[in-house]
Amino acid sequence: MGRWSRVLLRATMLCFYIASLQADRDKRMASGTDVEQEEVPYQVSFRFIEQDRHLGSGAILNVRYIITQASFIWKLLRTYPEQPLSTLARIRFGQVELKSKADDQFRSIHSYTYHPLFDFEAARNDIALVRTLEYIEFNRFVQPIVIRKGFIPEGSAVMYTDWGAEKDTAAQDEYKEKLQKLDARAISNDLCKELLSPWDLQDLVYDTRVCIYTNGTGSICTGNVGGPLVVIEDGQPQLVGVMSYVYRACNSYVPGGFERLWNHYEWITKTSTIDYSYVNFGEMCRAVRNVAAQLLMQNKESVRRRRAMKNSMQTP
Repeated sequence: MGRWSRVLLRATMLCFYIASLQADRDKRMASGTDVEQEEVPYQVSFRFIEQDRHLGSGAILNVRYIITQASFIWKLLRTYPEQPLSTLARIRFGQVELKSKADDQFRSIHSYTYHPLFDFEAARNDIALVRTLEYIEFNRFVQPIVIRKGFIPEGSAVMYTDWGAEKDTAAQDEYKEKLQKLDARAISNDLCKELLSPWDLQDLVYDTRVCIYTNGTGSICTGNVGGPLVVIEDGQPQLVGVMSYVYRACNSYVPGGFERLWNHYEWITKTSTIDYSYVNFGEMCRAVRNVAAQLLMQNKESVRRRRAMKNSMQTP
């Protein structure tokens, strides 16, 4: 894209933004769509142990580690200062229905680690790694996701998934009962700053940010914390970022900000490395076999579909 094309694109998006200020205030909806578990097997729900109530989201990195928003953990522990995270919350896997009573896979929390340069006030380096007490059992609905290596181009199609409300004043019992996805485009940090400048928030767009924009078709809303931002390449999701902030929640003409994980790739991989001297290999091998069996099943299904398509094309 040439220089003048970029200028025109930014001017057009700013015009849409200005027009939105005159739009009906009731049009402040998340406008997400339902997600099936097969689409997002990496998504998890942090839940209160006692009330079994959703707290925030995260994404599976391997058989022991979840990545999420550091601010989410920080605020939770500030709210309940007398309780360690391990007795306050647990993690649910393989379920998109927020209020489902199914006996799904749960794991206790062993420990958590903030990014060493995490700054709550500035919302910088806003990621944390949570280690489970038991190994995560992979299956069709529970699988890890790989971190995207490198940057994504401006204008790339991205997908954000989370639970949450459709209005900024909603209580939790008004949250969507099923996991929602929001399709958006990645925008440059310069454009993100321009769109946030009316509220003097442009200084919060750092080099480690990924900003997304929907141009009025949807927005990140109340209750969305820690959720994964992914890009799909060759049919496979790659983890780009973790939800960090949204200003004027539910306004679909205001960009949302994510912590770009590629900037922290070395720290993430080093911190989430499993100490194999303490590994229960029987348990771990079962998890690996489950993943291998699932991948084999998916490969067979893909071959079957290609053959069926080829045969249909050859039929006179």
